[in-house]
Amino acid sequence: MIDALRYEYLRLRTIRSTYWLIGSAIVFQLVMSIVLAASISSSDSFTGGDNTFEIIATIGASSGFAPLFIAYIIGLFGVFSMGHEYRHGMIRATLTAIPRRTHVLAAKVVATTVVSALAALVCILVALLSIVAFGLDLPTLEALVDLGLGTVVFTVLFALSGLAFAAITRNQTAAVALLLLVPSVLESIVRAIVIAIKGASDEPGEDGGFIQILKFLPYDAGGKLYTRASLDDLLSFLGYTPFGPVGGGIVMAVFVAALLAASYVLFVRRDA
Repeated sequence: MIDALRYEYLRLRTIRSTYWLIGSAIVFQLVMSIVLAASISSSDSFTGGDNTFEIIATIGASSGFAPLFIAYIIGLFGVFSMGHEYRHGMIRATLTAIPRRTHVLAAKVVATTVVSALAALVCILVALLSIVAFGLDLPTLEALVDLGLGTVVFTVLFALSGLAFAAITRNQTAAVALLLLVPSVLESIVRAIVIAIKGASDEPGEDGGFIQILKFLPYDAGGKLYTRASLDDLLSFLGYTPFGPVGGGIVMAVFVAALLAASYVLFVRRDA
């Protein structure tokens, strides 16, 4: 296992995508944090605090009306950690050097977890520095820990799902498409269909029922880790009550664990 981790560490150090993906996430966070902090500092309605920190740190995703963009950028790192192996035919060389496939996949999971977590933490730090630079009030320690932890956990799970998609499909392009389209398009389609069915029912305002399936949309549920307001709150008139941060995080974690389990079984059993 130590050899597999060393191999993965060396591989990450020597490919350009490691640097431009992490760099893109940090640069995006820096630019948008400065723009948002400058806008807020010039506004009479905001002076800083928890709400401002949440908006700047997540680039508006905490409002529930925008995706967590840094997760999408860093998530590609998870795809590339396995996708590069198949795209460039390096998987055979990797398995020749390290024949134990369990160790190979475990090393990639560890590397993806560590790198995505550190990148997310840096983005949170950039947001804090922007708040300080523009003289806004700092968030409370509780808000910093809650939102910071939620953002990091979501980003890590998002990146691991990208790794799993790449291992399952053995195609980098397909894995990128799945990572981008499942949360943003597929879940939106499912939500629209369920809402339409619930709205057309005899008692659309009745609590519970078919609409509760929306609680188990994995990426939407995981979004509760960092959202403080949500589009789902508008569905309360249909009797829908989403999970909180802990419940939503568990739903997403179970989904990602299932993806990783499937990718492990296929990786071990299939030819390289």
